[in-house]
Amino acid sequence: MELFTVNRYNEDFQKTKDGTREATNNEDEILQKLLKKAAKRKRKHKETEVVEEATKETVLPEEENQETQKQEAQEPQEEAQTEEIQEEDEPQSPSNDFQVLGGDEATQKKRRVEMQLPSWLAHPTIIEGGNLLPDAEDNQNVETIDQVSYLDKTTCAALKQMKIKHLFPVQRQVIPWILEAQSKPPPFRPRDICVSAPTGSGKTLAFAIPIVQLLSQRVECKVRALVVLPVAELALQVYRVISALCSKTELEVCLLSKQHKLEDEQEKLVELYKGKYYSKVDIVVTTPGRLVDHLHATKGFCLKSLKFLVIDEADRIMDAVFQNWLYHLDSHVKETTDQLLAGTQAPLCYAELEASFGKQPHKLLFSATLSQDPEKLQNLRLFQPRLFTTVFTMPVMKEVTGEEEGDANTNTDSGQFVGKYTTPAELTEQFCITELRLKPLTLFALVEKYQWKRFLCFTNSTDQANRLAFVMQTLFKESHTRVAELSGKLTAKVRNLTLRDFTRGKINGLICSDALARGIDVADIDVVLSYEAPRHIKTHIHRVGRTARAGRKGTAVTLLTEQDQSGFKKMLNDVGKVMGEEIQVSPDIEIEHAAIYKQALNSLRHRQETEKAQKMADKKRTAHQALVHKKKQENPVDRPLTFMEKLQLKAGDIQEEDAKKTKNNAKPKPKQGKSKPKETKKQKIAKERKAIEE
Repeated sequence: MELFTVNRYNEDFQKTKDGTREATNNEDEILQKLLKKAAKRKRKHKETEVVEEATKETVLPEEENQETQKQEAQEPQEEAQTEEIQEEDEPQSPSNDFQVLGGDEATQKKRRVEMQLPSWLAHPTIIEGGNLLPDAEDNQNVETIDQVSYLDKTTCAALKQMKIKHLFPVQRQVIPWILEAQSKPPPFRPRDICVSAPTGSGKTLAFAIPIVQLLSQRVECKVRALVVLPVAELALQVYRVISALCSKTELEVCLLSKQHKLEDEQEKLVELYKGKYYSKVDIVVTTPGRLVDHLHATKGFCLKSLKFLVIDEADRIMDAVFQNWLYHLDSHVKETTDQLLAGTQAPLCYAELEASFGKQPHKLLFSATLSQDPEKLQNLRLFQPRLFTTVFTMPVMKEVTGEEEGDANTNTDSGQFVGKYTTPAELTEQFCITELRLKPLTLFALVEKYQWKRFLCFTNSTDQANRLAFVMQTLFKESHTRVAELSGKLTAKVRNLTLRDFTRGKINGLICSDALARGIDVADIDVVLSYEAPRHIKTHIHRVGRTARAGRKGTAVTLLTEQDQSGFKKMLNDVGKVMGEEIQVSPDIEIEHAAIYKQALNSLRHRQETEKAQKMADKKRTAHQALVHKKKQENPVDRPLTFMEKLQLKAGDIQEEDAKKTKNNAKPKPKQGKSKPKETKKQKIAKERKAIEE
């Protein structure tokens, strides 16, 4: 930058007669110093190249290393002497944050940037393990429901009615923390919490018990707790649990989902009395889409007194955004209160706490695969959040230089990060290698070999579930095993009936899509089968989580082809898991069941062709109807009356009736002669239509 120095104009410099000479001398000195620096830089560059070539062939001995170290130590001393003279004329050296083009640092390898988590994510509260079985030997030292000091008598009675004797580890950790946080005096707000625990570990009761217990003393009925879940089936399950807890109290619970009519739900939510709306429920369990419907369509539905906001399966709700329900909730709440959920982040001080006390709901997030992405969690605007997790080993952050980059890439198991995907300890994972064309037959052989009476089989799409269910029903036709489909192609009513028959034991196996893979609790499932390898580790965790629930043992089997094996193994290894034991079926299954398998495939092919032909016929019929409708619109005589035309005709009839009444009421006039009654518009149109038909 010295070449571009500008000699500023001042009076002293103008007065000196030999000012120009001084300026030229300064520029010459600067040029000489820059040339010296360039020569030194070239010399260093050559030396480094020589050293790199030597290290590739042989390792330098210790004596040569010492000599090079002495030379390197002498060079900074010489540079310091030359730079002392330069400091007087040169400006300050540039910051290290900027890259110097052509410098020595450009040849060095860059350090890799490591992930830095927020403090509350990096230092969670560890949930201690333990056996989840109620009658296990490990639970003999655990307090029973009656011995727990922080539970009310009504809560204990409801839990006994639900046949629960002990609290699970997640519940023992989270429930007292919520109760204590809510007991703090004003203006101290409770910290929001995130709970990451395996499927079947009792997360629903972990938030349901403290909410019901804290709201049981309420006087006026208002919506004070809102529980948001991603799917209607899971919402129904949580609604039943909360309703069972509220059976000993006066609290009212309401379920909002698209399985019911909006008008019926509105009647359950609010009532109008003397021109004012009153809430009829205390706790609302809903899906995001249905919540948005009621926020815009239900008059009197107010969340001004909201005290708890529970988001179950938080990772899926944050990923899918679900019609941006949080935005609609924010906009609705802003109308009722002053920035209840959204708004700017105010500084944490006593005055701010005092001003916002009682206006912010306590947010509780629960999931088996909770995201560790701070950007996604930021959208929820958590207040001083705290994380409860079942992860036991924390990551060790190391600075990775260019030399260690290769080792860092190979070492995938560098510790379990927060949000690590965990599965129950009672779960046994296995896999089976098969060919793609023999997958249905392999599934049939596995069920017959191990005599599984209650199993779930997951596919990656609804179409695949539909086809596989048809083939399996054909294969099990002569057996006592009954198989049914459970996918998004079916209506909600049919899905509920199928699930009820499966729970009662009328159906042995369900071929389903991933709609059932989250949170649905079906007791005593022997095995979970993945017909296709899951695309993401989250899907795998929620699939296998349908078994080994509440401490019971379970098995998960994944059917893989040779091509799928490497990708599935890498997906598990990335999160510190292994594939498990390999199981095999008889290699002669194709020969043994050739006839019935061929019959099933032919039946499937015939059904697919029939459905395809039906779709083509429906498509042609729709196109023909559209063409006829277009022709009717072009010809105004043939087209049907519009709604406005019908209203106009009706208004004309009313006017004629009024005119007739006035005529009848008026005095009769002498008859001048017979005259035909005037035709109405309706009669004219009827005549025209009759003429066209003839």
